[in-house]
Amino acid sequence: MRARHVTNAAMALLLAAPEAGADTPAEEPTADRHQLIAHGETTLQLFRRALMPGPGGALVSEHTVAPMHQYVSLRALDLDGPLGEDSLDIELSAWGSVFIGDPESTRRTDGDVQSANVRLRHGPLAVRLGRQLVAGGAARYARFDGARAGAALGSGFDADAYGGFTVLPRWDARPGYHHLGAAYDSLLIEPNALPEPDRSGHWLAGGRIGYARHGGFAGLSFHEQHETGGVSRRNLAADARYQPSAAVSVGGFSLMELDARRFADARVFVDTTPARPLDLSVELRRTEPALYLSRQSVLSVFSTDGYDEAGTQLVFRALPEVTFDGAGAVQLYDDTRRGARGELGVRVAPGVAQSTVARLGFTRVLAVDNGYHALRASVAQRFSPAFTGTVEVYGYLYDEAIERHSTSSVLAGTLSYQLSEALRVLWGSSLAQSPYARFDAQTLLRAAYDFDLAPRRGAL
Repeated sequence: MRARHVTNAAMALLLAAPEAGADTPAEEPTADRHQLIAHGETTLQLFRRALMPGPGGALVSEHTVAPMHQYVSLRALDLDGPLGEDSLDIELSAWGSVFIGDPESTRRTDGDVQSANVRLRHGPLAVRLGRQLVAGGAARYARFDGARAGAALGSGFDADAYGGFTVLPRWDARPGYHHLGAAYDSLLIEPNALPEPDRSGHWLAGGRIGYARHGGFAGLSFHEQHETGGVSRRNLAADARYQPSAAVSVGGFSLMELDARRFADARVFVDTTPARPLDLSVELRRTEPALYLSRQSVLSVFSTDGYDEAGTQLVFRALPEVTFDGAGAVQLYDDTRRGARGELGVRVAPGVAQSTVARLGFTRVLAVDNGYHALRASVAQRFSPAFTGTVEVYGYLYDEAIERHSTSSVLAGTLSYQLSEALRVLWGSSLAQSPYARFDAQTLLRAAYDFDLAPRRGAL
């Protein structure tokens, strides 16, 4: 797989890099400083599931699948570039996967490049070219192939703009994949008959201007994204936060869907510490989830169902070893439909080293059509500086039975060991039962390795 080749190349580069700088005199005072950071993860999973009978008693067979994923990322920082010393950064990340067993509609092998870009800096200006992402504000989250430019304008102001072709993941066209709410889903008989997506119709553009000074910040952003059928999203967002004192912080965020001329999300909040052992947060929110869908989705025209929510959260540190937390919220859908949720928990971390941390929490949810009680218990234990473990137990009791079942439960645990400064391994397992599965057994083995080469001349 290509991802494995990239990993091997990265390892070879990491091993060769110290030798490249071995001839450089240690006492050289003017050594150019740059940095290579490499991260990789190899994950092997095993799933064994036995689903409950489907609609009308239809039987669903058991299946076992063992996917293996490889992730790799490389970053080279503060390189000498065409705009001067320490003006160039390079970023690359990719993944690959192999499915062993019965992958159903999933490809047995897959992979993609998540990011591949260069960033040029000169004074207050910066330009990034290639595959990258934009997150937050009106964009929410989007990956694209294109350009992004930003600048510090002075007096606390900054601005950036971006544009390019939307990244279409490989699974957008894989056999058996359905675009949620797309018009052709109901007519889809042979997925291979679908044409390859035309990237020329998938593009995005946007920008943000912000101000930060005197303990606060504010920003205004715009994002427009198109698909083959037309506009997918056209959003305008504003966000602000101000901290008048060390004990109080206030802020807000709003996201408007300009075509619908309604708020997909609007909220204001206050975070305060009225007394040293107590933290308190209050939030008011208006949201309309359907406005987050693409305008090209048929589902977006079926629902205008928004709701208002008022909630609060508090943390009380009764003792250095004991912390209580609670949260509650009320949702108002209309005059006849309401919902609520609440949670109470206690966290105990005895001893100065706090090598053991335990938490017990109870949650109550009242939804429009159903509700549930939930109990969660968890323990994290540090056996040594390098060896840690966790155990979690979840239990749910539904107000109304789902598929003739009134309970769900999950048991999960992990063991993690730091083999060296650069290598950590983790093994985790879980066992669950729900109204949709008699049992769902999963186990995971993950190796994560990080290499951060000390800045040195000639390291790259």
